[in-house]
Amino acid sequence: MISENLTACPWEQWKKEDKAALWFLGQSGFYLKSGGYSVVVDPYLSDSAGEADPLYHRLYPAPILPEQLKADVYIVTHGHLDHLDPVTVKGYRDKRNTIFIAPRHAAKELTQLGVPRDQIQIVDHGDWFQNREVKVSGIFALGTDETVVDTAGYCITFANGKSVYHTSDTGYCKLLLQAAPKADILLPCINGKFGNLSVKQAVELTLNCMPRYVIPHHYDMMERNSEDPMAFYQYCQKKGLEGICRILSVMELFEW
Repeated sequence: MISENLTACPWEQWKKEDKAALWFLGQSGFYLKSGGYSVVVDPYLSDSAGEADPLYHRLYPAPILPEQLKADVYIVTHGHLDHLDPVTVKGYRDKRNTIFIAPRHAAKELTQLGVPRDQIQIVDHGDWFQNREVKVSGIFALGTDETVVDTAGYCITFANGKSVYHTSDTGYCKLLLQAAPKADILLPCINGKFGNLSVKQAVELTLNCMPRYVIPHHYDMMERNSEDPMAFYQYCQKKGLEGICRILSVMELFEW
């Protein structure tokens, strides 16, 4: 399911050396940019999950085509279809100029989808990749089923120090709190189903990390796997965190 009213990607003209920006792509997908350097995390631009099981059809069209997507770094947090989307990866045109980062099992799947082996960096939790523009650190995440035991969260730190921590799909446990990094932006899953963080648990993680801003994800794409993001905001209010909580629309710019 693709929108019939596709427009140019909003990040194409954005470039500020002293700032960073992100755009929500829906589900767990985000496009990040600082200066002219870009990172995309878990873009899901098809209906792969819905085609595999009708209970998981998209609730709204993908905002862009896979062919429109282009980034310097492409991160896959784990092998679920709404995170490692075969249609998006196959349709992605710039495979030979993009660094792909994934945990070990997901990395094997990337090679089967046409990503050159020399463009893939395996980064499990405790590992990192770094060049002059960005550092991507693998962060502990508690896999939610036996097919994704190598799930990893990722902390992305740009050369200007701007940073984002994406939790991936993850369950709640003491080690998650202990391993969670400090970052400007926290991106926690909040759907509370199939082993993922609930709204309350995501707020507890936020209190543990105390980021500058928290932006939830994994609540909007599939009716059977959804959550009301305002429930997250309201729980943030109860904990005095409403000033740092932002609920983004798909393709909405957030800059800091």
